[in-house]
Amino acid sequence: MREIPFYTTSLLLSPVLIWQGLKARKTIPRLPEASGPNFGEFPGPNPFHLLVLGESTVAGVGIPDYKSSLTGQIASALKNKSGRKIFWKAIGQSGITLEEAKEKFGSRLPESFPDAIVIALGANDVVKLNSQKKWSSDLQDLIDLCRTKYPSAPVFIAGVPPLGIFPALPKTMRFVLGWKARLLDQASSYLSAKLENVFHIPMRKIGSLSPDGIFCSDGFHPSIKGCSIWGEEIADSILAAATKS
Repeated sequence: MREIPFYTTSLLLSPVLIWQGLKARKTIPRLPEASGPNFGEFPGPNPFHLLVLGESTVAGVGIPDYKSSLTGQIASALKNKSGRKIFWKAIGQSGITLEEAKEKFGSRLPESFPDAIVIALGANDVVKLNSQKKWSSDLQDLIDLCRTKYPSAPVFIAGVPPLGIFPALPKTMRFVLGWKARLLDQASSYLSAKLENVFHIPMRKIGSLSPDGIFCSDGFHPSIKGCSIWGEEIADSILAAATKS
């Protein structure tokens, strides 16, 4: 978890990063969050409850409705692959970091016990260049928050978004933020390996694809297609873990 090379590089490039960051803020369009209810169900037998906590992707930024966003896509894939009745709920907020999530989401957790909890955060921690140590500590706190309310529910940590392929970002920013995203995702993997009933899901599919078609018009948030690809990958991991348990 050594970060000296990263911070040395980012310090050397800081004038460029500051200039590119200011430019990106002005040029990246602000898209609305998804409309409609942030919960739903897919019919079938043997109910399964899915709870997804996260940032703008979970809030459905750039997506017309929650059913088409990441949470709905995970639920749809779970339904198609298992045949079960899927109840799903999304708790998301655009621009939120892990630290902010652990402070704000506690009061919003539903009373119904989830069969799987997905944590999908990281892009904003990457942009703020939060350290691996802070990321791991905040992630542990959020997991503990979930454990307090749902002691035996499995927790799935979604991969940190690969900002290195985000079309909206200039080349130098993509390089630095992509590097930072990989470091935080590595920290997620290390932490999950130490904890019982906690699973890390690296974002392999989207990270290996051409960005064409998998991003919204802002070049920063995943499109419906991007959410579908990512959602299926997460659903596969949830079902694989359920099979082993």
